[in-house]
Amino acid sequence: MDSLELRSERTMELSKVTLEIFSKLEQKWLYHCEGKKTRVLSIDGGGTTGFVAGAALIHLEDQIRAKTGDSQSCIADFFDIIAGTGIGAFFAAMLAADDGNGRPLFTAREAVRFFG
Repeated sequence: MDSLELRSERTMELSKVTLEIFSKLEQKWLYHCEGKKTRVLSIDGGGTTGFVAGAALIHLEDQIRAKTGDSQSCIADFFDIIAGTGIGAFFAAMLAADDGNGRPLFTAREAVRFFG
């Protein structure tokens, strides 16, 4: 057996162990959760790749509006926590900012346009 085959075999074994561990954790923590679940949106940054996240946010908000039939629905209406890194942190702050009337200050499109 050459070293490539041996590495591949070890990787498969590690993957099986990892899958087993996460399956047990999932059974214990996710399926037996009786309380309210917290919805978290995490937005990656990364310089210019952050604009891919911005496009995804616009798409998400458009889909939320289409599914709810409410043209005023915003991403913040559907998540309990919004966080991010780099430019994603700026998007998160803008989407979660309150306008003073209990509504989000910025839509996804406005937040992305701010940096465009």
